[in-house]
Amino acid sequence: MSVEKYVRKELRGPARQSATRRSGPPDPEMITLAAGDPNFLLPDYIANEVKHAIEIGQTHYCFGGDPELKEAIAKYYSKYGYETPASQVAITAGGSESILKSYATLLNEGDEVVAFDPAYSGGTMVPAYFGAKVNFAPLEKLEDGSYDFDEEALKNAITPKTKCLYIENPGNPSGKVYGKKELKAIADLSIDKDFIVLSDETYTEYIWTGEKHFPIITLPGMEERVIVAMAMTKMFAWAGMRTGWVIAGPELSQYVNRAPLGGASWPMMRGCLKGLKDGYQFVTDMRAEYKERIEYSMKRFNEMPGVKCPYPGGAFYMFPDITGTGMTSGEFTQKLAEEAKVLAVSGASYGAGHGEGNVRFSMIRPLSTQKMKSWFPHKKGYMLEDAMDRIERFVQKHA
Repeated sequence: MSVEKYVRKELRGPARQSATRRSGPPDPEMITLAAGDPNFLLPDYIANEVKHAIEIGQTHYCFGGDPELKEAIAKYYSKYGYETPASQVAITAGGSESILKSYATLLNEGDEVVAFDPAYSGGTMVPAYFGAKVNFAPLEKLEDGSYDFDEEALKNAITPKTKCLYIENPGNPSGKVYGKKELKAIADLSIDKDFIVLSDETYTEYIWTGEKHFPIITLPGMEERVIVAMAMTKMFAWAGMRTGWVIAGPELSQYVNRAPLGGASWPMMRGCLKGLKDGYQFVTDMRAEYKERIEYSMKRFNEMPGVKCPYPGGAFYMFPDITGTGMTSGEFTQKLAEEAKVLAVSGASYGAGHGEGNVRFSMIRPLSTQKMKSWFPHKKGYMLEDAMDRIERFVQKHA
């Protein structure tokens, strides 16, 4: 008996395979630069706060989320120029649920969502579950292999059915940081064409251009046209602890809070609160480590034949152009995993394929000079330098 007929149509057919998710037992020789799961070890003061919450019995329901954490999130976001009361904050079980909760608030059968291409797949695959369609607006690919905003492409992707624009700022995988001028153009279209902006701001602490993150929700006329989705995943290096939040305007936030999703657990919320209150030095230290990794990797990539690697505006991914090697993105990542034992992600897997020709490498492996504690063992042969050595030998062999 086949149960497929009972299964939602988006899940039918063969499972999607990728070089980043390989069947069988883990290969001890493999170095992963695939998932965006930071390697830094959670500080003791945050871990102890989670442990303490469990020990004193904070393990029960918390309908609506921890009020003290909501206050702390509102205070945190105010540094970007948007003052919001705690009532406009909704706690979620991580960034993925922040996105899911936002779409659950907005989308009906037949609605359309616009997303840039390439884009984070976690933000573009969900609309189908609500019967909505995603239209992609290709970013402009520049000579150095980087991607930039294309206003005309965005206009062409908008239709009378457009309910929402999904934007990551900074972008994943592109590292694109949208400045005030670009966000103003997006805001003007939102008002003129009457759609909501879902602003995924997961990587706001990791901007390398010298600019400060600018929230689109602060622009005139946008307070009730924006839902901000954020998470502790990247900010405090706890991808598996699943805590995030959503911020929206006074009226829109009431509907966000009605979306029937679970939210975070008490212990995770208490750890999140501790991090927001006392954890900025940890974030500052991580930022410095990432910057070193990015600068080191960019230099190494640009010394490889057939590879062009732009400096990312934000986030902690390298997204080099590998077209000069003569391989597609999929061929490159598959062979890299098989021959060099390094996992990366094909750029074609983001969005509708406009990332073809690029490959995403996550800067989650430590340099041998790293000072911070890591849950990856500092083991000779498996550091970031070792991964880059393997990639270089692979490229020299095939280019």
